[in-house]
Amino acid sequence: MTVNAADASSANYSDDRDPSHTREVRRDFLVVATGVALVLLSLWVPVQGDEQITATILILGMVAYSAGLWAMTTESRTSHWGLVVLGAALLLTPLVMAFPSGTTTAAVVAVTSGVIVAAAGILGLMMNRDDDQVAPQHRR
Repeated sequence: MTVNAADASSANYSDDRDPSHTREVRRDFLVVATGVALVLLSLWVPVQGDEQITATILILGMVAYSAGLWAMTTESRTSHWGLVVLGAALLLTPLVMAFPSGTTTAAVVAVTSGVIVAAAGILGLMMNRDDDQVAPQHRR
């Protein structure tokens, strides 16, 4: 049985697919989805008429969406650090802005989104660290 060059290269391509890359894209897509959810939730989360809370959730949602796309396209350590910082900002938003009573739902949305975004960034950093440690062994 003979194999031509086109079949051999396509077989190598399918064998070379990196499952860690797929996990990376899925994790970054979760950040994009979180950003979209924040933008949509800013429209109806009860904030007792406090427009600053609505604006903050909306802006951080747009930033999360953009950061998720950035992380998805670059897969760099910088983008993952950006996700960690953004997650921390989301986590601290209820404290920094001193959300008044009656805005518990908005606080829960911000904190939950912060946990998701920060976790995606931390997992991305851990994955890149593991790749950096393995890569030098394979160089020849």
